[in-house]
Amino acid sequence: MTEAQLKNIKTLIDQNQLGEAVVRIEQLLNSSEKSADLHFLYGQIFQKRGEWGRAINQFQCVLELDPQFPGAQNQIEMARSILGFYNPDLMNP
Repeated sequence: MTEAQLKNIKTLIDQNQLGEAVVRIEQLLNSSEKSADLHFLYGQIFQKRGEWGRAINQFQCVLELDPQFPGAQNQIEMARSILGFYNPDLMNP
C-alpha cells in the first residue's frame, strides 16, 4: 500500500464517496498485510454512516495493530459516548 493510495481513499471519504472508498479499502486489505491506517479509515466510514458498532470494531483493530495509533482510542470513546446517550425527554414528548 502506498501513501498515494491512502491519500486517494481519504479524498473519497472527504468527498462522501463512501461506497468507492469501501471498495478500495477492502481490495487493499485482501491483497496486503494488515494496516492500522486502512482500519482507521474504515472506522471513519462506519462513523459517517452511523454504524457505531462496526466503527468501534475497526478502531479496536487499529489498536491491536498499533496501540499508540493517534486518535483511535478517542474515536472509540466518542462512539461509545454516542451509543450511551440517553435523554428521557425524548421518550415522552
